[in-house]
Amino acid sequence: MVIKDNPLSGEERKIVSTRLYQTEFLYFKKICEQEGKSVNTKLREMVRKEIGVEE
Repeated sequence: MVIKDNPLSGEERKIVSTRLYQTEFLYFKKICEQEGKSVNTKLREMVRKEIGVEE
């Protein structure tokens, strides 16, 4: 699905991954649950904020 107002429409997506210790992941998952977001949504939000691409 292409969103017309999205400047990245049509861009190829890439996968980013990392390994976390179980305790780190549990803390992260708890934050996601508190905010009502999935792990993928929260990670995408954090990466976009870090690189300066706000929605």
